Amino acid sequence: MIKDLDLIREVQKANYRALQKLDEICKKYHIQYWIAYGSLIGTIRHKGFVPWDDDLDVCMMREDYEKLCKVPKEEWGEDCLFLSGYDDDLRQDKVFGRIFQKNTVVQSRIDVERWKNPTTGKAFSSSMMCDIFIFERVPDDEKKRKKIYNKVLYGYCRKYKLVKYEYVKKADSPVGKLKVLLQRVYGKWMRLVFKKPWVRFVKKFDKLAKNCQQGKRIGTFSCADPYTYNYDDVFPLIEKPFEDMMVPVPRCYEQMLTDMYGDYMKFPPEDQRYHLDFVYVDFGDGRKYVFDPIKGSIGEGNE
Repeated sequence: MIKDLDLIREVQKANYRALQKLDEICKKYHIQYWIAYGSLIGTIRHKGFVPWDDDLDVCMMREDYEKLCKVPKEEWGEDCLFLSGYDDDLRQDKVFGRIFQKNTVVQSRIDVERWKNPTTGKAFSSSMMCDIFIFERVPDDEKKRKKIYNKVLYGYCRKYKLVKYEYVKKADSPVGKLKVLLQRVYGKWMRLVFKKPWVRFVKKFDKLAKNCQQGKRIGTFSCADPYTYNYDDVFPLIEKPFEDMMVPVPRCYEQMLTDMYGDYMKFPPEDQRYHLDFVYVDFGDGRKYVFDPIKGSIGEGNE
């Protein structure tokens, strides 16, 4: 785990470059996005990153997300790479889009303990990134919305990763071991039967989401955010300072943050001020850090 705030700051700087590139591209192609979740807390409370948080979260409406997916690869430059859920690149383990810092490598404890590349057998690793969550016009009928939410989040999103990687989580109980075995068998079977089986779940997600574009409220099916908001409460977006730039945030940012976090202006206890449990970080410029050389990790055997 990274506890050195100076080092966390270096990770933040790398991710900030991805945000700057996203902002540049969105302005050029007339795409709307907004800062969200932990990054929105940072924007309002710290006017930048939360000091102990390393990643970036943004959201955009599906119509804007689809425009972003069509932006030519070369627009992202030498350092950044946009990947959607359709991409083969094994850094991408989500159905929604992400902006990666190409030459960086990050690996967390959960990456090592739960997931492997099915071809090489090496533990999963990724790059420093910015998440792009997709917001939809959700059904006005709450029961229907929850049904879709559960189907996407606990079905398609979960299965996406099971079929793209090998699940190697260790379980203690007989029931737990059986569940892990069944999930591993399912993933291997899907990879044998279908070419790029993960694409099936992105297509199902997209189709299901597009077929419910009739409500007045908006929300997301792509992460554990159960709240919805009136479109006119979110838009038009307003701007707030983040580091040395101005970023768009929802008009109802106070309500959004209160729904998700309660008293978002209150600092958590010091022992809860952490994010991902990184065991290895490579900045891509010669700086490499091993925080815990656990078995199977990139830094195994190196202190």
